[in-house]
Amino acid sequence: MTRRFVLLSMLAFVTLVGCAAGGPPKRVFPPEARIQELRLSPGGATVLLRVESFSTVPSTLDAVALTLRLGDGTDLPLSATPATALLPQAAEVIELPLALPDTERRRIEDAIAQRRALRYRLAGTLRVDPPGRDQPIDYDSALSPAPGLDGVMR
Repeated sequence: MTRRFVLLSMLAFVTLVGCAAGGPPKRVFPPEARIQELRLSPGGATVLLRVESFSTVPSTLDAVALTLRLGDGTDLPLSATPATALLPQAAEVIELPLALPDTERRRIEDAIAQRRALRYRLAGTLRVDPPGRDQPIDYDSALSPAPGLDGVMR
């Protein structure tokens, strides 16, 4: 009887230790970034950058160092040090100013006037902690004119 009690006690102990040490696994995955909206303004433009976290732990977006290419145009810098909290498996939107040369502004205005999509490419890095290092970004997509919103592409 004592032997059975000791075995059952050990089994219960091992089971409890296994439960206490468990929990969801902590996984850190690279984020993704894409343009949610591009708004023309008198002095340039504003980009709403959507940063998605696929990690199971909270993190911080420390720096954005990207280039934006509209169609076959020139590379336009997008950079910031937002120190924005990224919740696990969630997305945050960061507003970034964009200086537009006249040729790029005309490219956007033409696409809006003709109601056609405009291809874009984002390339560069996002610094996220954890893991505390630059994560490469290379993303291609298109923006379309937003109906009823002058100077806005989504």
